[in-house]
Amino acid sequence: MIAPFNWGSPSDYTFFAFDSNWWIFAILSYTLIELPLFYLYIKARGLGAEYRDLFKSGGGLTEMASEKSVRKQLSDTKWDGLRTRGALRFLVFGANITMIIGTTFLLLVGDNDWTALLLLYIGAIFVFWFLLRTAVRLIPDAPDSALDERLIQERNSVYHRAYQYLFGVSGLLTGALLGYSISQDLLNDSPDFDGFNYEISLTWPQVQAIFWLVFGYSYMLPSIIMAWRESRRMDKKS
Repeated sequence: MIAPFNWGSPSDYTFFAFDSNWWIFAILSYTLIELPLFYLYIKARGLGAEYRDLFKSGGGLTEMASEKSVRKQLSDTKWDGLRTRGALRFLVFGANITMIIGTTFLLLVGDNDWTALLLLYIGAIFVFWFLLRTAVRLIPDAPDSALDERLIQERNSVYHRAYQYLFGVSGLLTGALLGYSISQDLLNDSPDFDGFNYEISLTWPQVQAIFWLVFGYSYMLPSIIMAWRESRRMDKKS
């Protein structure tokens, strides 16, 4: 996560036979170090077959949890503190507030040291993602083989609703882009403007704001919706 802050560093790092900047050097070096360590880890834990099954499952982005991990979560009691009505609502509101505040901050922050707070924002996104997935027992990410018919219907319903919400977010972003182009056609009277080429100036934090808004909600939204539904069911039972 630190590497992108050094994108403009000079190309004075040598990775084997070619020179690169610190950003490229760091990614390649960590990859070279981490892959053998990861291999030794899964070999020592006997997880090779499980990882192979996960990659061969062909479930796509909607099946990001293995059958074994889902079945373990379905009977889990260790994390029951996350599954109370108050905890579920805290996670739902906390995740959304974090996304809104983080996006707004990155859109407005200038070229200064405050930009480094992006690391905290990214960390918060992954913390909420982990807690939300655990709170709903990995059901939105589960393969069909790990769920019964009722849970499969619930998972599919959650993804349908998430698709509708993401369509709304995507529609707003693309609508804003189209609105910008129309406003330029109507209001830009500069002699250099030809009515065909548009200039959009984005800072690095603003690019990060857009990326993490879309990426964060793409991964968290199914769990957010399921957590909210579960909290509403608890309201009806009480």
